[in-house]
Amino acid sequence: MDALSIGIILFATATALLFKIVLYRKICNWMDQDLLKGLAQGNPDKHKFLCQQLEEMKAEKVKRKQQHALLTDLAQQFEQMR
Repeated sequence: MDALSIGIILFATATALLFKIVLYRKICNWMDQDLLKGLAQGNPDKHKFLCQQLEEMKAEKVKRKQQHALLTDLAQQFEQMR
């Protein structure tokens, strides 16, 4: 194999990995937004509150499985506060 073939293979592999990472992050974001919309049940104040809580959890690097459980608990607590 010549250098050009190796370069093409490396470029294609790097591009595929980058695409996979970007797609994975987008899908995770879509799932989070879908969860927030479902938990908010059309209440814009509740949706805003849950979005803020999710951003704080991401900043604190809470694991994804824990985020969903905590958001569900926070949604229930929000309903009890109102």
